[in-house]
Amino acid sequence: MCPSRSRLKGRWWAGPAGYVLPGMLAMIPPPALPAPGRFASELVAFQGPLGAPPYDDPASMLGMPATDFFDPWGGWSGGTTTRRVKLVEPAYHLDPTQTRKLIATLQEGSFIIVRFDEPVEDHPAHPYGVDFLVFGNAFFAANGMVTDSTDMNTLGLVGGGFYEPMKVSVSPGYTGKLGQLPDAPATWDWYRYENGPYADTAFPTHAYHWNRADSTWTDELMDFTKPVNPAVGPLIEAGGPFSAADAIDLYDGAGGGTGFDLAESGFAFIRYVKVEGLPGFAGGEVDAVSAVRPAVMGDSLIVAPGNLTNGSATLWFQQPDRPAEPALTLSFTAVSPALRVVTEAAPDTAVLAPYGRVLTAGGFACAPVPGGDVMIFRADARLATGADYEGDGGDLTALRQLETSWGGVPFQFDSGSRSVVLPGLTQAATLALIQISSPTIAVSEALDASGNPVVTVSCAGLPGWTYTLERTSDFGAWSAVASQTPEATGGLVFTDSAGAGRAFYRIRLNRP
Repeated sequence: MCPSRSRLKGRWWAGPAGYVLPGMLAMIPPPALPAPGRFASELVAFQGPLGAPPYDDPASMLGMPATDFFDPWGGWSGGTTTRRVKLVEPAYHLDPTQTRKLIATLQEGSFIIVRFDEPVEDHPAHPYGVDFLVFGNAFFAANGMVTDSTDMNTLGLVGGGFYEPMKVSVSPGYTGKLGQLPDAPATWDWYRYENGPYADTAFPTHAYHWNRADSTWTDELMDFTKPVNPAVGPLIEAGGPFSAADAIDLYDGAGGGTGFDLAESGFAFIRYVKVEGLPGFAGGEVDAVSAVRPAVMGDSLIVAPGNLTNGSATLWFQQPDRPAEPALTLSFTAVSPALRVVTEAAPDTAVLAPYGRVLTAGGFACAPVPGGDVMIFRADARLATGADYEGDGGDLTALRQLETSWGGVPFQFDSGSRSVVLPGLTQAATLALIQISSPTIAVSEALDASGNPVVTVSCAGLPGWTYTLERTSDFGAWSAVASQTPEATGGLVFTDSAGAGRAFYRIRLNRP
């Protein structure tokens, strides 16, 4: 098991209080070089008392979470003095260079306010409804001593975690409302998450990917802008038989942190986050705050039975190069057990060019986590048409990739969301949504075996559509020659002997 929490807090250090006195508000100028990206970059204000050194620096809340730390008792606990932050061994003390403080403790009566460079939005494509994350130094309890050489595959979790909850508030900042002052955060509109979630609780920070097959750590960082699915919390906290590696699998590449949904606040966006030490909610640590990014095609997410609120759970995936625009949503109505949903960015759709314009393309697959080979799911897939589509859906077709071609998929057009819905998928699929264009036809004439002239007309054919070859000799009346309804993409060939040498041809498309 990890060393005692008192050690992790740094309470073995004694020395002068290096913090702002209670009741004393300190306004901090913006840093000269704000942290880039989706992490809090400006320390706006703080009030003590904070912790004893090295847990007394409110600027510890800026930038990305700690990934490694210096362990002055590495020899006592085993391993080296430089340690990785992991869900069973949290950050404490200083960074590996012993020059930077990693976390700040908020005693009762204290608070820290930080600012994001860009607004943090309440966005439907943020996974699991989580819009921002607060990182502390919570950890899951395990059944053995933890070092960097500990095998996460065999390290068992014993159930529960060590949490020290603190309350979190959010604000859009100064908006010019009556009574607000630009430099007085106390006059702004704030929303406090009174009933949770709370800072320094689940999910513990986890910094690096674990190579389960080789039982080794990698140097690839987890994603600190991707949340852990809140529905997997009970699975992890239930403990054995459940290993640390199983928990890492359920993190699905996310770096941990407590997730917060802005919908509850009523704010469409915020720029400021405040963490407070209040009666009954004090003594915990804060490390960082991040804005959640939208999931895009190519990402993976977890869906669990606990996500099926009111019978369904929806995962959103945006366009990789245009994250403000939707690409694919999956609305699950059945899930067993917890599944990892892996999406694939658009495959090579050049073969679809003869049929029309590809509006959206991509695939998804599901696998049970952790481990196992039996799964059940049912999901409605929704493919977005894109912002520049202005049709009524009559010129659209949805395709599913087969081994060597593409087959048709039943769908309904939703004019409100400008998307098509493919209901009841129970297997992995690679999908494409096409705006059909007029087919290019090729006409040739030759003699058959008896020496009679025969006209051959060919074009590319889409599944689910009926292609009818029509003939005229005077452009006054057209007569049908033959019809084909292909089951998959491919070339269509029509022949006609009646009009050889003296006719004109066209192909009419109809949706059955």
